[in-house]
Amino acid sequence: MKCPHCQSQKTIKNGKHHHQDGKAMQNYLCKGCGKRYSERIGTPMSRLRTPASVVSLALKMRSEGMGIRASGRVLEKSHVSIMRWEQKLATQSQQWSPDAPAGGDITVEGDEVYTRVGENLPPLRVKRMDSDIH
Repeated sequence: MKCPHCQSQKTIKNGKHHHQDGKAMQNYLCKGCGKRYSERIGTPMSRLRTPASVVSLALKMRSEGMGIRASGRVLEKSHVSIMRWEQKLATQSQQWSPDAPAGGDITVEGDEVYTRVGENLPPLRVKRMDSDIH
């Protein structure tokens, strides 16, 4: 594995780190610059101690419209942790979202997700065009 810091090929395995779910992550040591890193470096999951399966499930729950606090209660994780996971993945979206093909057509599909920001306000009243018709 090439060192992400100095691009040296002189890297060696340097132990394993075990996550909460028992999965082992390989650690590496670069003989060129002396820096240590894990196999997750450079990915959206780098430096996260929570198993990838839990983070993935939290993001799926949120994308399906489940509230952040409800997601935290179900997964027994802090809602702040879930917000940080969302922020981290959003800032690294270019790494996991491929660029559009040159000259190709793209179809984008979306779904509505409503998130409260600030204070709760009643929904806006929209005057219907057919309200004048009897």
